[in-house]
Amino acid sequence: MTDKKERTAGQVVQHYLDTFFRKDVDKTLDCLTDDVVWKVQGAADVPTIGIRHGKDEIRAWMARFPDHFEPLDFHVERILENGDTAVLTGHFRHRILSTGKTFASDFAAICSVRDGKVSAYNFIEDSYGLWKAFQPD
Repeated sequence: MTDKKERTAGQVVQHYLDTFFRKDVDKTLDCLTDDVVWKVQGAADVPTIGIRHGKDEIRAWMARFPDHFEPLDFHVERILENGDTAVLTGHFRHRILSTGKTFASDFAAICSVRDGKVSAYNFIEDSYGLWKAFQPD
């Protein structure tokens, strides 16, 4: 692949996602700016929801993610780009470890890129469906 400064915003975000799903936390954090703002919308009592600032908070989020989710499928269907912004749409499916329920949702991720790294990440999913998947029967 080209030097990271030559990558389009969509390529930078796709590289970040590929690295994340390889479960290499240090390499994943290298894909983010030091002042990254990371937002996942939804119910506050779902452990992965909220706004995080900087790599230390993202590292803590990444450490908690496998305690709650088993990723089963994650597919980016399209990437729309405009300058330093990329919008990804797709579909994913996870097993919620505390309940054993499978949760699937379409998603959109709105991302900003600066200096070849992700500087803002806003993930939008079926937050009600996710909350329900965390509820015991």
